[in-house]
Amino acid sequence: MIGLLKQAMRFWHIEILGGLDKPFSWKRLYLKCRRSNRSSYLFWFRMAYVFHTSKSKFWRRRAKLLNEKISRTYNVEIMLGAEIGEGLWIAHLSGIVITCYAVIGKDFRIWQGCTIGVKGNADTVRLIIGDGVRVQAHACIISDDIQLGDNVVVGACSFVNKSIPSNTVFYNRRVSESIPYDENQLGRLQK
Repeated sequence: MIGLLKQAMRFWHIEILGGLDKPFSWKRLYLKCRRSNRSSYLFWFRMAYVFHTSKSKFWRRRAKLLNEKISRTYNVEIMLGAEIGEGLWIAHLSGIVITCYAVIGKDFRIWQGCTIGVKGNADTVRLIIGDGVRVQAHACIISDDIQLGDNVVVGACSFVNKSIPSNTVFYNRRVSESIPYDENQLGRLQK
C-alpha cells in the first residue's frame, strides 16, 4: 500500500502541484483539487491508475469501481490498462476517450472531444504515442497498429489512422466552399 501511495504522490506532484521542483504539500494538493475539476479528476484518475497496477485483486477491483465513477462524474473515459506517463494534462474535461491498449509517453496533452481508439479488427494491437505529444480538440486517432513519434502535434478536428514520425505537425486539409444562392434552382429558404 505504501508503494502505491508513493507512486500516486509522484503523479500528483508532477501533474497537479506543478512539478518536482516545487515542494509537495497535502494542503496545496487538497486546495487545488477542491478549486479545479481538472485537478480533481487527475487526482482520482491517478489513484485508480495506481491501484490498477497492483497485483492484488482487492485493489484492482477498487480501481475499476473508482474509474467507472469518475468516468460518469467527469465525462472522461480513460480505460484502465492504458499506460500514460507522467505529465498528463487535460485542457477541458469533456468527451475524452482513450482505449486500454494505448501506451502514451510523458508530457501528454489532450484537449476536449478527442478519441484514441482501436478498430478491433486485428489480433494484436499496437497503439504507441511518444513523449511530448499534443492532441488538439476533436481529433480522432483510430488504428490497430499506429505509432506517433515524440513531439507530435495533432491538429484540431484531425483524423489519424497512420503512423506519424517525430517532430511533426499533423492536420487534415479541409476545403470550404460557398456558392451564390439562386432562388430558382434551390427553392425558397425557410424564414
